[in-house]
Amino acid sequence: MSQYLVLSKIELQNANAIAGFTWGFPAITQFLGFTHALSRKISANYEGTYNTEFVGCIVVANKVSNRVYQPKPYADFEFLQSKNPPVLAKHKKDPPPIIEEGKLNATVSLVLELSDALLLTTDQVTEFENKVKAMCNNMRIAGGSVLSIGKVKLFLANTAQDESKQLLHIKRLCMPGFVLKDQSEYLKMQTEALAVESIESAPLSAWLDFSALKVAATPELAEGQTLPNDQTDAKWQYLKKPFDGYLVPIMAGYKAIAQPLTKEEVLGLRVKPDPEDKDVKAVTFVEAVHSVAEWLSMHKATQLSDYIWRYHQNGEWYLCQQQSKSSNDDNQHLTNTDLFNNLF
Repeated sequence: MSQYLVLSKIELQNANAIAGFTWGFPAITQFLGFTHALSRKISANYEGTYNTEFVGCIVVANKVSNRVYQPKPYADFEFLQSKNPPVLAKHKKDPPPIIEEGKLNATVSLVLELSDALLLTTDQVTEFENKVKAMCNNMRIAGGSVLSIGKVKLFLANTAQDESKQLLHIKRLCMPGFVLKDQSEYLKMQTEALAVESIESAPLSAWLDFSALKVAATPELAEGQTLPNDQTDAKWQYLKKPFDGYLVPIMAGYKAIAQPLTKEEVLGLRVKPDPEDKDVKAVTFVEAVHSVAEWLSMHKATQLSDYIWRYHQNGEWYLCQQQSKSSNDDNQHLTNTDLFNNLF
């Protein structure tokens, strides 16, 4: 038995466009954060009525428009900036500063996985969908404001035939769009291939093979010329990525860089431990973890469970993945430390 809640065609305004060392789309952690926040709201407002929680999320991008501009042809794109708070008459002598940030407007569809199926009547299902839609309109997703939501639909499948119909209906609600697929295995394979030449720079080089736009020059030797020189013409060619597909770099979670600390050691914590348990650790410092994912057209999805992002915690790793793994190693995910150690 499987049950999913579909939030189709959510229009977002001013959502976060920067995630770790990447930009262009919010981090997966932000969508899972919204999933967790919505689950807690339902539990708090309707305790005992809906005995379930949202444990995973499928992310489908329908339309993305980054708020950027190009100062001149062939120049790098730059984010549009604004003064916050807006300039008022009293700010003429002392205007507010520009806080650099990256924003985007987007239309996304989310498919939330339920931990326990809700056995509701038709009227109760409609009531639940309306309640969820009202909650989402007052929430933020990836830091952006929710302008509108197309449809909110709850689907339940008991048999293989029901799952086939369920998949068809969900695909129709989310199309046209691209679903994000975890391809951290590609990063691992490319790292192992480059480690033959240089073990130290392999993680960074492998990740850049997926994230950087690379071209190579092929010398056009003149007649009788065996080696190129400063005057030799060259033909520039685009270097393909190691694997086929619409592959992109992503921020995939966090890795702890310090021991857990209590509220007595770090003042001003927003999340406090259980007062009845003095041994509960409250917070730890972390760094971003980067990986590789692929955008696939939604019509190619054959099984929803293959595209559900879930949190997986293993020791110092706190990752967003689409399948459980017994262990997480440095070859599958790249941390900020890996980047800095290789860059500087």
